[in-house]
This record gives sequence, C-alpha cells and structure tokens, in this order.
Amino acid sequence: MTLSKSDKKKLCLGCRNNRYNMGAGFVERPSVDAVVTVNECWHLAEAKLVLRRRVSISQVPPWTQPKTKTLSCKSEPGYVYTEHER
Repeated sequence: MTLSKSDKKKLCLGCRNNRYNMGAGFVERPSVDAVVTVNECWHLAEAKLVLRRRVSISQVPPWTQPKTKTLSCKSEPGYVYTEHER
C-alpha cells in the first residue's frame, strides 16, 4: 500500500524527527534548539508502512503489545519498535 506524503506525515506524530516536517525556519524551543533548515524529514521519502510493536525501553520481555501500523523510520524517545517475535 502506497501512502501519500500527507498520510505519512500524520504517522510521524511523536517521532523525534517530526520537527523537520514543520518546514524551514521552525524552532521548537527558541534559544535552545537550532532552526530547521529543510522542508521535511529526510526519511519521509523512503518511509514504508510496517507492523511493529511499540515497546518501552524499561519493559522486559515478554512483550505482549499488539503490533500496530507505523512508519519504518519512526524513532520515539523512550521506546523501540520491534518487528521480531521474542
């Protein structure tokens, strides 16, 4: 299934790189963060829809969360996305 760029950007919510989708000139925390100089995240063009588990980095196996649809490049603070059965 091919996603449009706008559909991909909706799935970017929560990703640490989503700030780059806000466009050039965006600053999340003025005087703390650098100004964004690109119009979109560099992973967006190659991102694919995949099924993965969202697992907290402090959780020990077994991981019982259901797999959810997410982008292949998603990176969220405090979580990992695993596709392997463990």
